Amino acid sequence: MKRRAALVALSALLAGPVFAAADSYTIDPAHSIPAFEFSHLGLTTQSGRFDKAKGVVVLDLATRKGSVTFEIETASLNMGFGTQTDNSPGYHLFEVERYPTITFKSDRLIFDNYNNVIAAEGQFTMLGVTKPLRVIVERFNCSANPMNKKAMCAGNITATVRRSDFGMVRFIPAISDEVKINVPVEAYKN
Repeated sequence: MKRRAALVALSALLAGPVFAAADSYTIDPAHSIPAFEFSHLGLTTQSGRFDKAKGVVVLDLATRKGSVTFEIETASLNMGFGTQTDNSPGYHLFEVERYPTITFKSDRLIFDNYNNVIAAEGQFTMLGVTKPLRVIVERFNCSANPMNKKAMCAGNITATVRRSDFGMVRFIPAISDEVKINVPVEAYKN
């Protein structure tokens, strides 16, 4: 018996420390609608959204690491009445037939002292152009959804981009170069 216990203890020591595996979360498209806003004629703030998006978050809180993949379907552009047609200026700006997706991919999550994700750095691709982008994460929280009891993580994601950096220069300055992005993200554990 003692010999067996010694072998088990030795095996545990040789195996090294045990690390928890990263958890994977699928973004809920119904509660993760990307929205944006811009200045119109320097007078008003206009907004729009994309109605179809998907993605995955991989999160390992023990090692403070993770990744994000988020994809927006550009043809789901919605800017209200009259803009949901293939002839709208928005569809031409995003060149939805040539570039059917906008993506953000990150493998660098940034944590605060309380193990909350507060930012992510990655690559943002729009109109076939990829640039580095840092997004801010606010109200990050992982818990059980009180309605369906499923494990989830959620937070509000914000960023600002200059559309001219991606070759989208039409209508500047009537439509501002700077565009603010806001994405509420809710993702369920797989």
